[in-house]
Amino acid sequence: MEFSNSVLGCYISKPINIRQFKTENAYKVDQIKMSKINDRTVFEKLKSINPNADLTHLPDDINKWETELQKYNFQEVFDSPDALCARYVFPIYDTTSNNLQSLKIMKSDFYQIKKTKLYTPLPSFTPRGYIIPGETLLITISIYYPFHWTKHQFPDEAILPRCKKTIQFYDEQTLQDLKQGFKCENEESEISGDISKNPHKPLEYIVNSDLKHGLFYINNNLYVDTLPDRSTQMYAQTMKKWACDNGRPITNILSMDTKLLDLEICIGQPYVYQHLGRCEHLFIFNEISFAKSNDCLGQSGYPRVISVAKELLKNCIFCSKNVASVVMLNHDERTPVTVNHMCEPCFKSYNYDHLDDKVSNFKAFRCIKWRK
Repeated sequence: MEFSNSVLGCYISKPINIRQFKTENAYKVDQIKMSKINDRTVFEKLKSINPNADLTHLPDDINKWETELQKYNFQEVFDSPDALCARYVFPIYDTTSNNLQSLKIMKSDFYQIKKTKLYTPLPSFTPRGYIIPGETLLITISIYYPFHWTKHQFPDEAILPRCKKTIQFYDEQTLQDLKQGFKCENEESEISGDISKNPHKPLEYIVNSDLKHGLFYINNNLYVDTLPDRSTQMYAQTMKKWACDNGRPITNILSMDTKLLDLEICIGQPYVYQHLGRCEHLFIFNEISFAKSNDCLGQSGYPRVISVAKELLKNCIFCSKNVASVVMLNHDERTPVTVNHMCEPCFKSYNYDHLDDKVSNFKAFRCIKWRK
């Protein structure tokens, strides 16, 4: 595996054609037949060999040995040398040149900890939806929370993108499947506006608006949704013209139905997914390796979530029990601060009389999953 020059203290691989990597490194794995011999059959065989043998404590010893085996990591037995992996690579914007680059940081500062797989019994083989060990690639991708970047930001004030979750795909899945993995909280954003005059106003979500399409930017290529009205193609052409005018030409505009196997990517390089108009996510191809016998071998089990970041939701400032669902903006002395996060019951009981009339001048907006 060849690497490019160091970037901010880490190494990013040169572009890798995933299909070529699969063709050159695939190997055959002999299927292991599961034995139908149980403990009772083994004990009877031992008794037939030596009738005087004392097998009283043998079941307890077997359970003890199995418990001890679980403490060891047997993953190295199944590891393939033909695996591409980038760990502890954190994306960040270079504040001097305004380029999207990567920064290698200390392990203790990295929130995404990859859990090692422990030894488990081999899965039962199924004829349908079968992932073939040694021939099917498993692709691990880290997805980040949405971020907003501004020019000329100071290094100490730079907002580092935070990893949301890590998902594993198999090679025949498409970018559409990757798109479904971006469960963005902004899709649940409520856009009905100020509800202070009508607290019972129906919910209106941004995901139901005309901003349903999205696009991927991977290695100077745009991958867009294929909608009947061709609005995504027009949007991509506009972006391509803008990129060309600014010295960053876009090579091709392709469909989001492209398989992951047909991509050319760099291990550890941050790429961009954009949806809802201007909501941007970074994502990184962390690892590309061949499936092993102890992996999930059913295609229905993918995409498979490997790790998820913890979320702390903001509670109501009044009851401190319920999760805040309304943001109230108030400038008088009724509240200690201007921006108040409140739950629905506290919001209605504190700001409205029995006729649902406002008791003061304020504005209110709904919020979904407001994090601390």
